[in-house]
Amino acid sequence: MSAVKQKNITYIRRSLSTACRCVSVYGCLLLLSVSSFRSVTAGVIRHDRPDSSYTSLASSYPSVGRLTWPGYICSATLIAENWILTAGHCLDGGGLSASDFQFNLADSGGGTHTGAEIILHPGWVGDLNDGTDIALLRLATNETTVTPSPINTNTSEVGRTAGHAGYGRTGTGLTEMNAPAGTKRAGYNVVDVDGGSVGGYNDKVLFEDFDSGSAGDNWPGSATQLDLEYLIASGDSGGGMFMNFGLGDVLTGVHSFIAAWDGNLDGDYGDLAGSTRVSSYESSIMTETAGAASGAVAPELASWLIWMLLASGLLWRCHSHAAARTTVSAPIGSSNKQQTNG
Repeated sequence: MSAVKQKNITYIRRSLSTACRCVSVYGCLLLLSVSSFRSVTAGVIRHDRPDSSYTSLASSYPSVGRLTWPGYICSATLIAENWILTAGHCLDGGGLSASDFQFNLADSGGGTHTGAEIILHPGWVGDLNDGTDIALLRLATNETTVTPSPINTNTSEVGRTAGHAGYGRTGTGLTEMNAPAGTKRAGYNVVDVDGGSVGGYNDKVLFEDFDSGSAGDNWPGSATQLDLEYLIASGDSGGGMFMNFGLGDVLTGVHSFIAAWDGNLDGDYGDLAGSTRVSSYESSIMTETAGAASGAVAPELASWLIWMLLASGLLWRCHSHAAARTTVSAPIGSSNKQQTNG
């Protein structure tokens, strides 16, 4: 894969204020340094775990495929037979049409599909901070072998363990990113906070840190490493974050960027990652795909609704699938749909 370049838009430097900001239940962080951000293109792994554990785990996420166009690579997730969800910065290249993009699911036994229509978020202007780094690509042909992933509708992602999958660069927390993109890997991390708890962001961004077990490499939350602790890296852009709320894995986030307090975007221990929160866009995704993408209602919400209906004597009047969806809608492409020839 040496001839394949990672899709990296120019990274942004943002001076974080020298102030104590309240961060969810984790107390206060003193934001003192200058952080560097860039889009990500599979991931960096623990130095004391074999790479084969991460490449083997990748088979648990068959809906994640390789998204390519001439000279570049990203990742994306199949959410319907002819729709994929990915990062906005993967599809916004000037002069490109939908048919320039190829989505490959060969690693999962699926096919290769050409793009037919690009739908970017109408607010996407290249700013990685505002949670709009999300886009849809309609495929010219249906994928009939690989099962699409349901999209998440639950908004209690913070504090939960997430699985990640993509085709980005790799390395370890000690060696940093030192190997090319193109091999599918997967691993785990815990969502520490959403962007609503961090100055300059909103709650449409989910943050994780790459724990080494040392407090010095920890942001909020626990410094304890997961068995297959993992940080997305250059080339994982557009890949999937997954969680299980009791009904199986659902697509919870879209890989967007990595960050570093020391300004070195190398993927070592202590670095951070940001993913766009899918639950914020569930309604819009369903609208744009004409309902082809499926949502998964969290069981705790469904249980709450059932008890409420029982108490009010209204259960008999409801459909069996009538569970409340708690989402925040921000339309993807509703005012900026780009129609292209397939």
